[in-house]
Amino acid sequence: MTVEKSLAVSQEHIDAWKKKYKDIFRLTAADGKVGYCRKPNRDEVSYAMTLISGDPLAYHETILRATWLGGDEEIVEDKSYLYGLGGQLDKLLEAKKVEVEKL
Repeated sequence: MTVEKSLAVSQEHIDAWKKKYKDIFRLTAADGKVGYCRKPNRDEVSYAMTLISGDPLAYHETILRATWLGGDEEIVEDKSYLYGLGGQLDKLLEAKKVEVEKL
């Protein structure tokens, strides 16, 4: 369920996204713009990682565009928001702590 850019995101949208994707994230910019995305899947992360060596920002842009659900489209379209999101997008990836021990 993707939202038209002119349509405000309602609690119904959020509930439907949670039902479909489980993990939903709200992105809030300092100027009040808000967007929503879901947790990326393995294929999306894998593809985005192939872009890191050529263009590190392409990784973040690919993740954002692949997982975008709705909200203020300017967050996706205006690169200055992408620069601000940079390291924050890694919060979409849940990593479980695993210890490695040499035996």
